[in-house]
Amino acid sequence: MLIALDDTDGSDGGCTTHLMLRILSFLDLDVKGYPRLVRLNPNIPFKTRGNAALCAEIGRPSGTRTKIGEYMGKPIFSSSIIDDIQDYEQIADAAWDIVLQEANLSDEKTNPGMIIAKDKPDSDQYFAALRSVVSIEDALRRIKERGMVYRFAKNGRGLIGALSALSWPAEKSTYEMIIYSFPRPQHIPKDMQREIAILANSFPGTFNNYDGENRHAAIFPSPRTPVLCGVRTTDPTAILEFPTQITTGFPIRFTGYMLYQTNQATDDHYQKSFERFEDLSSYAFNAIVTSYPVAIRGGHWFFNFLYMGREYKAAIFEPSKGMRLLVRDIEIGDYVRIFGSFMDGKMNIEKVSIIEKSRVFVRSNPVCVKCGARMQNNGKNSFRCTSCSNHSAYPAYKEKKRYSEKKHYEAPVAGRRHLVASIQEEASSQ
Repeated sequence: MLIALDDTDGSDGGCTTHLMLRILSFLDLDVKGYPRLVRLNPNIPFKTRGNAALCAEIGRPSGTRTKIGEYMGKPIFSSSIIDDIQDYEQIADAAWDIVLQEANLSDEKTNPGMIIAKDKPDSDQYFAALRSVVSIEDALRRIKERGMVYRFAKNGRGLIGALSALSWPAEKSTYEMIIYSFPRPQHIPKDMQREIAILANSFPGTFNNYDGENRHAAIFPSPRTPVLCGVRTTDPTAILEFPTQITTGFPIRFTGYMLYQTNQATDDHYQKSFERFEDLSSYAFNAIVTSYPVAIRGGHWFFNFLYMGREYKAAIFEPSKGMRLLVRDIEIGDYVRIFGSFMDGKMNIEKVSIIEKSRVFVRSNPVCVKCGARMQNNGKNSFRCTSCSNHSAYPAYKEKKRYSEKKHYEAPVAGRRHLVASIQEEASSQ
């Protein structure tokens, strides 16, 4: 049996992952593998915060069990083999009661949806909800066609995310250990936050948890939710020790934790084969730079690029250090690979690789061929040597030195979107 839900949090609080934790604890069933945290289209205007949907395959244990979570002292297990449960309606009612208890229904953006299904749908629904805009009507039609059990409140937009989470093929994935302190985490001083984040980064496979450039502990979200912290990793085994280590090493208490398999840092949201740019979609493509970056008030930068014979505008908003280097180094004629989201007619840059740097030459006064001294301007297209009075009509051209040899540019950890993979790690692995 598969259970999926989405859109239960609000702009000012709540957390769908915490709801999944409560449901799994209450149902007292095992999870096959790990519950899944699936990020959806990051450009959707009616999202609440992180725009994530949840899914878990659940049943009675019949194989090797591993503790992957805990809620109020009660362990939650993963089992290598699970036996199916037949009473889908009973499970749906029990889980939906918990959703209604915790969902932030007073928020106009909160529109919960939950699905119980026997099988995973095709992955096309996952990619549709990740790369474009899906209507509630289309999602509901697909749910009914497959005979899935479902529940929703208000306009039921959460059914879109729930169906997408069910459809995730998990061809690429990472993991996140999320620790909760319900209803709100205790205050943790900034220095202690940094110590805890550095500890998190010491575990094998961890990434995007501490931003050394800005001394920012990226594992700590807004205190409006029950989430105390979330540690991203590629190794789901070692990180299971992290909850114990923070309580023994720091004056921290939690009410629960869960290890999720996620599509974070997979670049799954980028379309790589397409005919044209569509608003609210994300793309990865090669282009030629056609203008120098220009700044506007607020620290935002813009430059133009040529793609498929048409010129477009690219935007870099409040560039941090990594992207500031791009602004200083990029030249007209550079052949680049751009990763970004197309919104309001422009491409919002998330990361850039320079595939081939253009050669730029600057005009200068020539060297005198007779005496070797640098000649001076003597009018339009005329140069005169002040040492020997020799004349020339031809300037010299010198190749401009590029600001750096760097080829990959991205936002630091603090400014990186959930779905975006590090371009530096990609480059080093190639």
